[in-house]
Amino acid sequence: MKTNTIDLDGLPHRLAELPDCPARMFVRGSIPTVPMVAVVGTRTCTRYGRGLARAFGSAIATAGWCLVSGLARGIDAEAHRGTVASRGLGVAVLGSGLDVWYPAEHQVLGEQLVELGGAVISEYKQGTAPERWHFPRRNRIISGLAQAVVVVEAGLTGGALITASLALDQGRPVFVVPGDVDRPASEGCNRLLRDGAHPVLGPEDLVEELSLVLGPPLGTPGRSADDELVAAVGDGIDLATLAVRMKAQRSEVRLRVARLQADQRLVVVGDDVRPCR
Repeated sequence: MKTNTIDLDGLPHRLAELPDCPARMFVRGSIPTVPMVAVVGTRTCTRYGRGLARAFGSAIATAGWCLVSGLARGIDAEAHRGTVASRGLGVAVLGSGLDVWYPAEHQVLGEQLVELGGAVISEYKQGTAPERWHFPRRNRIISGLAQAVVVVEAGLTGGALITASLALDQGRPVFVVPGDVDRPASEGCNRLLRDGAHPVLGPEDLVEELSLVLGPPLGTPGRSADDELVAAVGDGIDLATLAVRMKAQRSEVRLRVARLQADQRLVVVGDDVRPCR
């Protein structure tokens, strides 16, 4: 996979205008020009957080926006998986050289982002190992590319809170999923909400809130994922079975069905989904 070098003039202006923007970035693939949304969170996430991150990734893809995250274990990877499942655009920002995948098991996921029209990028040259101090620095690029940042689950310390703080310094709005007050994975989120971040309650709510910042959804870049869903509906199917058939979260499928209903390709009656005749 070819690696290109892009200087300041070739970077998205939101990133290039930051005072600490690197003088050049290494890129595999193409950095999309559509609005970008960062989705971040803890590596030690809950099952609930993983499902929600994946649903957010799917919702952002379906809206035609680009998801930015760090390809790390936990929330980052699940958000990227949601992007890939809905064949959307994504950018992964690494804390290592582009030939040193970290974590190694996410190489295929990163390559899928590139294949779908997105990119994997880094400020570190080929051969650079993933040093611990690289990751806090990497987070300024994640928030710098994005027009909004979404925190799914976060403890009181860690990269997600660093990204949220950087986003606020950069003038980006921060959206946060509230959580149980006694759950460690939600302590950072609840603290951000206490300090004035915007709450977001699910994928549909997220798209509605982001529309106020990014403008109306653009629609999925390719129609193949929509065609696959319509084909899966067949002559009619209930929503739960459709989610199983699509190997996706029910909330992801509900959002995609709602958009196809607006496009007059599907009809929803109760929990049943049917093709338009």
